[in-house]
Amino acid sequence: MKLLKLYILMLLSVIAFVGCGGGGSSSTTVITSSDPIANAGADKTILINDVVTITGTGSDADGNVSFEWRDSNNTLITTNASFDYNGTALGVFTFKFLVKDDDNITVEDSMNVNVLNAITHVSLSGKITYDLVPVNVNANSIGLDYTGTTQEPCKLLLVELLDSSDNVMDFTETNSTGDYSFTNIVQDTEVKVRVYAKMHRSGATPAWDVKVVDNTNTYSTYVMEGSLTSVGDTNTTRDLNAVSGWGGSAYTSTRVAAPFAMLDTVYSAMSIVLSADSSAVFAPLVVNWSTLNTVASGNKTSGQIGTSHYIGGNLFILGDDDLDTDEYDDHVIAHEWGHYYEDKFSRSDSIGGSHGGVDILDIRVAFGEGWGNAFSGMALNNPIYFDTSDAGQTGGFTINVESGTTSNPGWFSETSVENILYDLFDSTDDNNDTLSLGFGPIHNVFIGAEKATTAFTSIFTFIKALKDENGGSSAAIDNIVSDESITTISDIYGTGRTNKPASYPYHDLDAVTKSVVVTISNADGSENKLSNRQYVKFDVSAGGDYTIKVTQTNGTDSDPDFYLYKSSPFAFVTLSKGSGTSEQKTVTLTQGSYLLDISDYKNVPTADLNVTVN
Repeated sequence: MKLLKLYILMLLSVIAFVGCGGGGSSSTTVITSSDPIANAGADKTILINDVVTITGTGSDADGNVSFEWRDSNNTLITTNASFDYNGTALGVFTFKFLVKDDDNITVEDSMNVNVLNAITHVSLSGKITYDLVPVNVNANSIGLDYTGTTQEPCKLLLVELLDSSDNVMDFTETNSTGDYSFTNIVQDTEVKVRVYAKMHRSGATPAWDVKVVDNTNTYSTYVMEGSLTSVGDTNTTRDLNAVSGWGGSAYTSTRVAAPFAMLDTVYSAMSIVLSADSSAVFAPLVVNWSTLNTVASGNKTSGQIGTSHYIGGNLFILGDDDLDTDEYDDHVIAHEWGHYYEDKFSRSDSIGGSHGGVDILDIRVAFGEGWGNAFSGMALNNPIYFDTSDAGQTGGFTINVESGTTSNPGWFSETSVENILYDLFDSTDDNNDTLSLGFGPIHNVFIGAEKATTAFTSIFTFIKALKDENGGSSAAIDNIVSDESITTISDIYGTGRTNKPASYPYHDLDAVTKSVVVTISNADGSENKLSNRQYVKFDVSAGGDYTIKVTQTNGTDSDPDFYLYKSSPFAFVTLSKGSGTSEQKTVTLTQGSYLLDISDYKNVPTADLNVTVN
């Protein structure tokens, strides 16, 4: 804090009388100015008989200043801002820099020169860990087991070495066991270690860029740092551990470990991809986490994220303890990372929305959510998916992605999809599962045929491509699929369904009438369920303007909408979402194949819709 000098100018009081009532007034003017500023500069280390230039800086906002340098005995050295010092003796020598302004106010700052017989360089190394709180799953309960907390390594994280002024002296990254090392540090230098919740590697392959930020605090990256301490004159070790913050029955201190726990799950997810492609380049990913992130939907900068989810290169993860916090729910993190994988390595046509294991879902949603669950088991080498919640994180639920069952198995079930995908991957034989493909063939389908498919992404497109690319395993793949009441998949549209054929979503436009009738209903629920959406395939032989019309012909008062996609290369073209029982739009189309996704805004019980393209 700067001291203020006060100059008080007393003015002659003037008293005026007005009418019968008298009023007196006087005034005092106060003028302020600031103290001068002195900065002696950073401490220096030199060898004996070396000469070093010591320079100070000083100023005053409202006047001139003069300088003095004095030694520890208060002996004047110079009245200049700088001087040369010859270190003729060993030891630490202190010098004071004095700055005086026009008002005879003096301030001072000091610095040290450490004169050594020889400068020794030392190394600083250590291990970075975080508190991992495991889940406790038994026949009667599920929850986080804080008594079983272990310290696990923080892998591939950015680590900085900082001096006493917070300047970065060097940086490195931890290895796969959480170890880091800095060398060539001048002895007796005061340093501290800072660890970022960030993994970054560029300029070569593989490459990645992942960080954990606080979406409720200007998206700041989480860090952990140690204390500022001298390295001394020998090699030293400094370990840092990110603590959970659990106090025995509640969180009682900062939850430092949370960002690092989530990054460890991301590391596991990246690792399984790297096992299939060692030169993979991962698109940037931001993990948004805060203790304020809760189940309310609204402003994400206030923590209202609704649920843990992925969108556009971002994971948003719940952090509201005693309600639902997911930083230690590694299957939840891996599931959402699976959606990132689809988005950045492959393609997902999922329309999102609420979903569950017993739901009869739109085939795009069933595949996307089933993939997320199955991938979490693959990445973590554990088929038991868990999600904890409730007071003290003592509740939650589990899913067995290998042998879980559903009351409605089929191509429209996320449970069926996750069971199929995990059985294709794992090395455990059960039921009709005698196949162990590992991740490589699955990865190849995602980055190839699934990404380029001319149909909507589903279990049909995936299995057709997997069989095409692994012909020798085609029969074994069919056996796994049949365990979920799905008859042989022979094309990307899943033609010939015998399980819920009335709700089969694909339809061809009649070549003569250029029309087809589809049925929309809420029989399976609303928004993203199987009966809510129907698809129409059609070809355009010559480019031009085409009018697409969807009109209710039978049923309750509906409000049809449609989305239009081109099949190859797959791309969104347009949408039409007006009101009324008829929806119409004219659009310029080029030659090629197209897909219409038709739904009803009102979610009526049932409606027959006539679709024409002219």
